[in-house]
Formats: sequence, structure tokens, C-alpha cells
Amino acid sequence: MRMGKLSIALCGCFGHVEKFGDLINSYPESEIVAVWDNVPGRGEEVARHLNCPFEGDYARLLRNYRLDGVAIVAENSLHKDMIIQAARQHIHIFVEKPLCVSAEDAREIQAVIHETGVHFYMTDPFVRSGTIRLKELLAEGLLGEVTTATFHLATDAALNGHVNYRKDQTGGGIMADIGGHMIHQAHYLFGKPKCLSATLGYVTEQSQANGVEETALVSMEYPDHKLVSLECSWVSGTSNSYELVCGTRGWARITPAGGAPSAEKLVYQLNGEPAVTLEGDALPPSPTRHVRYWVEMMDRDIPNDRVGVDPLSNSGVSIDNAVEYVEIIEAIYRSAGQGRAFLD
Repeated sequence: MRMGKLSIALCGCFGHVEKFGDLINSYPESEIVAVWDNVPGRGEEVARHLNCPFEGDYARLLRNYRLDGVAIVAENSLHKDMIIQAARQHIHIFVEKPLCVSAEDAREIQAVIHETGVHFYMTDPFVRSGTIRLKELLAEGLLGEVTTATFHLATDAALNGHVNYRKDQTGGGIMADIGGHMIHQAHYLFGKPKCLSATLGYVTEQSQANGVEETALVSMEYPDHKLVSLECSWVSGTSNSYELVCGTRGWARITPAGGAPSAEKLVYQLNGEPAVTLEGDALPPSPTRHVRYWVEMMDRDIPNDRVGVDPLSNSGVSIDNAVEYVEIIEAIYRSAGQGRAFLD
């Protein structure tokens, strides 16, 4: 039986770092024992906030701190080496999406996770109660054969100066960031497409200078010929989102898709009958908050193959699905430069 709390290091301070640290410290089973970052001043500030040591040497951190897990919130370009180093020392992995910046790197990470058996969880809290119920409707065949689907997400992040990405750090722009939320939703419902076409947009001067897209339109085709579109923007005057799925017997729409769980609504209409609205208790329970599920994986030894199967795990992604997401993202960037892109 494990004695004491799980010792976790917060590694990288590029994303929602203080949120993850505060959450981990709020659980009875876990605590942040150190912070690492490749930018010392940035990491030291977070360490002060969390009242723990700052360690500037990642290898020494893994070697000397008796860690159970690392929560990786670093630049995407650093993920591969950080994940592999930790897994080789049998330290469990939580990583903020995306997994890494290339499909080749993703498959190398995948092999190491399977080889070492460490608990792995990639956060992406955008499959929520409405999408879970929608998947049930599709499994029941209520919408008939799905013909088209649209996933839309727009924010004002670039207009408000909240985006300062460099392609060498992130691997891309919006499709390497919140575009991943829509990939998660579409993959959860429909799996991996066979091919796709993408158009990327560069609106602000900063976007054009840094070479990272702020808008994207992606059309994905599946083996059964359904067409799925992803629409995303960082230059929308107000935030808005929805999922819309159309089939031969009806349609279903979720608003706001990925918003506050309590505000989410699922509306569907079948065969011209009156539309049905589901919200609140009429929807399935919300998945466990992302970093919380990973802590439970370590504490209760929940196996990796439960991620994506247990509905409570849907604020995160398994290693195998994380690899497929990177393959889709890579195909999007390939398509934007060359036209239609096929996936293996």
C-alpha cells in the first residue's frame, strides 16, 4: 500500500500551469514537490506561487526527487524528450495537448509508453456530457446514417494579444492548440478520417510574422463517405462554439460545445418530429476533471486502456488516440501546403 501523498513535479510553465498545480495540491492524494522550466525566471515565479522548490535541471529533477509523476506543461517541441526521459524512469505522465510536433515523434513516444507501462493521460477537456450523449444517440442509430458534421470553435484570443506562438516551439498555430479540441470531439464520435483538405488563414501582423495560422477550415472524409468539417478562429469578436451532426433520419446540435458543462445543451430532431432539448440532469454525468483523473489513475492503478473507454476519463486522451491526433494535425499542415492529404 502506498504511504503518503503522490509526489508530482510541474514541468514547464508555458500553458495553464498554475491551474494544474493548484488542482494537484487541492487533492488529498497528491502534492507538487517541485517545478521545472526551461526559462528559470518563469519557473521560479510559479514555484513561489506553489510554495515549492524550483529545479532548473530536468534530469536531476527526475533523478533526485523521488517522483511518482510529472505534469508536463512545456512548449510542444519539448514534449517528446521530456516524456521519454520520465517514462524510462517509470515516472507517470500527464501532458497538456498536443502530444508533440510530429507523427514520427508521436509513434516513438507511443512505443516507450507501451514498453514501460507508465500511466499516461493527455489533457483535452472538450468531450463533455452533450458529446457523450450524442455518441449514444449515434450508437442507437437514431440519426440514421451520418452524412455530415461540423465542429466550430472561435475565440478572440489573437485580437486581445493572448496568442504569442512561435512555430519552432509549438509546431503550428490554432490547429496545434484549440483546433485540437475539435479533433478530439470528431475523433471521439467518428474515429480517424481517411483523408482531409485544409485551408489556413493568417489575419494579424503577428500571425503573418510568426507563420502561425489564426483561422482554419478543415474538411475530413471518412471511409463510409461522411464529411466532417472543423472551423476555428482566434480572431472572432466573441467566443462561440457548437457541434452539429446530420444524418438520414435527423440532426443533433450541441451548444456551447466545450463550454461550461452546466451551460451545455443537446438539441435533436428526428423525422420532422418536434425537437428534443436535453440539458442538466438529462445529460450523462460530466467527466472527471482532467488532472484529477490522472491522479486517480496513479492512486488506484487504473490501467491506460480505460482512458477513452470509461466515460469519466473523457477530459483526457489515451496514448494511442493522442498519436492519431498528431497524425491528423500533421496531415492538416501537409494539406495546407500541398492539397488533399491522405492518412495511413
